[in-house]
Amino acid sequence: MYILGLSAYYHDSAAILLNDGKILCGIEEERFTRIKHDNAFPYKAIEFCLKEAKLTINDIGIVSYYEKPLLKFERILETFIATYPWSLKPFLKGMPEWIDYKIKVEHTIRTKLKYKGRISFTPHHVSHAAAFYTSPFKESAILTIDGVGEYQTTGLWLGKDNKIMPLKKIDFPHSLGLLYSTFTAFLGFKVNEDEYKLMGLAAYGKSKYNDLINQLIDTRDDGSFRLNLKYFSFRESFQMWSQEFEKLVGPPRKTKEPITQRHKDLAASIQTATEEIYFKILKYLHTLTKNENVCISGGVALNALANGKIYSKTPFKNVHIFGAAGDSGAALGSALNTHYTLVERGAVIPAKAGIQSKITSLSVGSSYSNSEIEPFLKKYKLKYEKLSEKNLIAKSSQLIAKGYILAWFQGPCELGPRALGNRSILCKPNPRNMKEKMNVIKRREMFRPFAGSILQEKVHEYFEVPEKNHPSPFMVFCFPVRKEKRKELAAIVHADGTCRIQTVSKENDRYYQLIKNFYKLTGIPCILNTSFNLMGEPIVETPKQAIEDFLKTRIDCLIIGDFLVKK
Repeated sequence: MYILGLSAYYHDSAAILLNDGKILCGIEEERFTRIKHDNAFPYKAIEFCLKEAKLTINDIGIVSYYEKPLLKFERILETFIATYPWSLKPFLKGMPEWIDYKIKVEHTIRTKLKYKGRISFTPHHVSHAAAFYTSPFKESAILTIDGVGEYQTTGLWLGKDNKIMPLKKIDFPHSLGLLYSTFTAFLGFKVNEDEYKLMGLAAYGKSKYNDLINQLIDTRDDGSFRLNLKYFSFRESFQMWSQEFEKLVGPPRKTKEPITQRHKDLAASIQTATEEIYFKILKYLHTLTKNENVCISGGVALNALANGKIYSKTPFKNVHIFGAAGDSGAALGSALNTHYTLVERGAVIPAKAGIQSKITSLSVGSSYSNSEIEPFLKKYKLKYEKLSEKNLIAKSSQLIAKGYILAWFQGPCELGPRALGNRSILCKPNPRNMKEKMNVIKRREMFRPFAGSILQEKVHEYFEVPEKNHPSPFMVFCFPVRKEKRKELAAIVHADGTCRIQTVSKENDRYYQLIKNFYKLTGIPCILNTSFNLMGEPIVETPKQAIEDFLKTRIDCLIIGDFLVKK
């Protein structure tokens, strides 16, 4: 049975197509509209999925939506009543879009898509919890943690075979995700977009405001927490924090203001506080489940710095965090939950003994053949040569070894926020100034760090990972760089001595061969990897976008399909 999973109307709208529980394809709407974190209904992403699978909309057995709109609207009405009259202005501003389309998801699917089949609505945190089905575990503890779904902000679950069972939860307005986002906004960054900037900035500060943060949130030993709501105004205004917050913390940073040591220390303090609560929750989850495996999903699960410490700070020995842990991945989770619900009811016969298959690749998006790429190279009158795969790998790795910066456009684009070797900008991981060069190309803040892509079999030699050959294919963990290797990896070692890593296996063959060849040339099995986009843009999706970004930056070469392009 074909199931189409959808997410929309908050951020990172996406469409994912399954057949008998297996991913056929999936992509975020932003890749087509070029609006970063686009929250519009994913018409273009749906069109791509259907075209890729050679289907029409009515070949789909079930359309599965990632939350329950009526329940979410109920929470918004309750919040308005509880905070009236202060919330009147934002309520009146938000109501037209709710009445017009946000509450009418089924109507949109029926009329705009002309779909006649079954529609299923999955609770938001169940959609996140279904990341369990992407894991290699038959049984696992599950943590879902984000800003807010319908009501829920945190969920503790147990996954077993084809079922996900709820254990404990925390509801809105008490939210670790919203606490972190409040500091994101307070320090002049964008909510639901720049939280990773706050995480990067934290490495340059000291956790000196912990006592202050303890006044904002009351946390118990089991990790349950409550926000002191007098310090927050996200329920009743357009601003995340209240005047009482400013009295306690001081003035906020405006977006274009210089970043001071105080801002860095605030970032470090909220990162430390978030980690402490995160680990308390995980420890309690372990006591509830007595399981060594854990799956984590939701926006907070993208905090790679915290994730890298789970092995040392909690009893869990095996940690699975799906690379698309946010709302784009919830589209997949909704579809998987629908599939395995049918399996449990006996309505669908599973492909393999009723147990999900481990997902090790997120390369499920759009791809382009050489015949589709070459006309754009001619149109832009570029100097290029077509090479065999062996020569393409050899020349590309030689260029990286010589210090050139390469744009790398290969195969299907990745689902989620990370470029994992298909839509990347690459360079060697040393010397230190390669980081500055890359930040200039990306037009990003100079404090921002970069990730490293390393051969799977060499990861333990360069990073302090929990085990030999530790897999981390989705770039969602930061680990300390071994001291004796920090010079070799100078451009990707962050101020705190850590690095966000991606382990690359033979499954991503061309990218693996590139790094392996670079290793033969330099003795270093790791390269700097960042997403192929400029600040404020989604990752490039088409050859045209790749070429245009290449031409307007100081990127030295573009490797696109089997073509090597030079300026």
